[in-house]
Amino acid sequence: MAHPEPAGHEEEEHHGSPWPVIIAVGMGVAYVGIVTASIPMLLAGFVIFAGGAGGWIHQDMQRPSSAFYGLAAAVESKLPRVSARKLGLWLFLATEIMFFSAIIGASWTLRLRTTTLGDAFQGPWAQPGEILNVPLTGLNTFILICSSLTMVEGLAAAERGDQRKLRIFLLATLLLGMTFLSIQAFEYQKLYFGEGLTFKTAPFGVNPLYGPTFYAQTGVHGSHVTAGVLAMAYITRKAFKGGFTKENHEAVELVGLYWHFVDVVWIFLFTIVYLI
Repeated sequence: MAHPEPAGHEEEEHHGSPWPVIIAVGMGVAYVGIVTASIPMLLAGFVIFAGGAGGWIHQDMQRPSSAFYGLAAAVESKLPRVSARKLGLWLFLATEIMFFSAIIGASWTLRLRTTTLGDAFQGPWAQPGEILNVPLTGLNTFILICSSLTMVEGLAAAERGDQRKLRIFLLATLLLGMTFLSIQAFEYQKLYFGEGLTFKTAPFGVNPLYGPTFYAQTGVHGSHVTAGVLAMAYITRKAFKGGFTKENHEAVELVGLYWHFVDVVWIFLFTIVYLI
């Protein structure tokens, strides 16, 4: 007689997956490549990371979305249960806040020193609208804000079990995110090849440090949006395959939290980099 599998078997199997370890190894190899300026090691790390991420996504696509509580599932508590994945994401976002604060803070410090010392840093800082296309980026900011609204509607649809609206709003969020990245890529092309704003030079006698600080802040954010778009593409595909239910849709919530984070960061960046 077959015995029923114990509760939490699926979570335990998922928790024992080797793919997160492979992803971590890939990231470690890539970081070593960055520190040692070794392009082969950086590429090797990227390949390992991509393979691990692909394997994990493939594995996760084979099962419905559900929360993983780990050992906490066996602990009785009056406090609300927070899944290990959600707790991990909040901890990750906390480190991201520190990461972006460091980049923005360093860039702002360079700007203040330039404003104070002037010629000692080879020219003034660019004024708002002097080099950057503020109206275009304002439109792009509006697009990203709209994507947060569609993400909220998508999660609400998942909580109601409305599969049709879930797919529509996730697809809309994905398309808006891709539009944001396309406009940013167009802006980079115009600035680099049209205006002459590079990592080492700046037009109109502007301080050459303006270029690297601009690309560092917006580029790092763009890479995070790219990661968000890839995650959005994954959950959108899974939604179209019926992978989410009213009871199990944690992946939608987690990707939504990350998406709102990159949106809020961009509002700060747009204000600091483009308007001040």
